[in-house]
Amino acid sequence: MRVLKFVLWLCISFACFAAAGNSESSLEDFPSHYLKRKVPISLHVPTREVLSVWKAANPNVHGRLILFLPGAFDGPKDLIRYGIYTHVAQLEAEHQIPPALWVSVTHYKSWYADRKDGSFPFEKFLLEELLPEMEKRFPEFGGSAGFRTVAGLSMGGFGALNLCGRTSLFTRCVALSPALVEPPFKHVGWWLQRSLKHTFPREAEAFIPWNPFKHLGGTAELYLGCGTEDKYGLAPTTQSFSELARKNGRVVILDLRPGGHDWDYWAPEFKRLAPWLHGGVLPVKPIALKMQQSVKTL
Repeated sequence: MRVLKFVLWLCISFACFAAAGNSESSLEDFPSHYLKRKVPISLHVPTREVLSVWKAANPNVHGRLILFLPGAFDGPKDLIRYGIYTHVAQLEAEHQIPPALWVSVTHYKSWYADRKDGSFPFEKFLLEELLPEMEKRFPEFGGSAGFRTVAGLSMGGFGALNLCGRTSLFTRCVALSPALVEPPFKHVGWWLQRSLKHTFPREAEAFIPWNPFKHLGGTAELYLGCGTEDKYGLAPTTQSFSELARKNGRVVILDLRPGGHDWDYWAPEFKRLAPWLHGGVLPVKPIALKMQQSVKTL
């Protein structure tokens, strides 16, 4: 009997591995009229087998589209490099999570916003070119706010909160180690000062439309996380933002746990959050360590 159970377990494991291995994790260049260039993106597309099983059980329900925004020194290849797409494919193949389309973009240090002189309209590219084309190409995913998630880290966490605050296109948002910058950006390192000056006004009042502390991420459900050893000291700021959002009636999950400002923290977290990103519930209770406010150069 033990031998039979072991053989059965091997067969199931092999089938799940094969299904995950057939998923389409790919890189491509997306042509943008707004940006006048081809933008490198990465995709995770669920297998036809996984999708057909899920659609048979959920005939009138769309899968989620997850727009992923990397940090200032990261890119769409990192979701492949750090095994996030592989992990998601495995969970989908085992039917632990519903299938979802992941789309990650190259940011050009745009802060995921339109440049103030109109020369590089990155937000328009995301909302008027990339998302519509992805939902046209993969009609099983997205299609309305209820089936869209936006997630990001560092600069991408700031961008994710802004996309939720400035639009009504997403109902869930994950921001890890969010770079919650505010003008005049004096605590931001010189290597990012140029991109900020090109993109945003430096007056506090004029910056309000892009200030998460003002719009609080709109109405989307928020998951905020940060490593307590973050080298830029972002954990206390993340905690402060979470407390302000909750005081204003926002739905916020805060998770502060040991970790730095790197993929050793981000990759396990995004893998752990896959069920929530895909529209489900959190697999484990978040940690919320209390942090003392500190200021460091981003």
